[in-house]
Amino acid sequence: MTHTVPVGWMADFAARQGLRYEPDADERWMRAWEPYATLKVPYRYEHALQATGETGSMTVARMVMSFDYEVAGVRHTRESGTWIAIVQDVRIDAVAAATSDHGRTFAETLDLVTMPRRRTGDPAFDAVFAAFSPTPESLARAVTPSLRKLVLGWRIPLHFELRKGGFVLVPVALTPDVQGLSWLVRSLELFGEKATKHRASE
Repeated sequence: MTHTVPVGWMADFAARQGLRYEPDADERWMRAWEPYATLKVPYRYEHALQATGETGSMTVARMVMSFDYEVAGVRHTRESGTWIAIVQDVRIDAVAAATSDHGRTFAETLDLVTMPRRRTGDPAFDAVFAAFSPTPESLARAVTPSLRKLVLGWRIPLHFELRKGGFVLVPVALTPDVQGLSWLVRSLELFGEKATKHRASE
């Protein structure tokens, strides 16, 4: 079994934030969320940071894809990783997913997404994000006006998925350093708040 070498700055960050750090991530909790709506299934997860709060648990980790390719008849393997956040949030009660990631590394082909593609009716959001949901009503409840404004303001390639009881957030271009991880951890609470701010209260 291959062991992931601990990364010092991640351990320091976790200690400062009151998070548990596991270089060798216990993948069972994350694998239970697979498959994702708009994301490919990763080869492995590593460097998990975890916490438990009032509305549920949070896991942030590196998700790693593995690709085989040939050069001059010689087979090689390369890996690419990005941050993924999986948050258990009892306030989430609708199902939807959306992506503004047009890359090939982490994004699933949109034709393979199992939920129907739908428009929110927000021209600015619909021009950037492809959104999916079982019903128009579920999309309207999950992807609130406040949430649309938030993710558009981030101006980054992004996948997000809401399920009953939680959400997944994957900003694929976020840097693997303190700045990137700090941004993601700060953004999770904001995302959860906007996702549970329904039309009636806006």
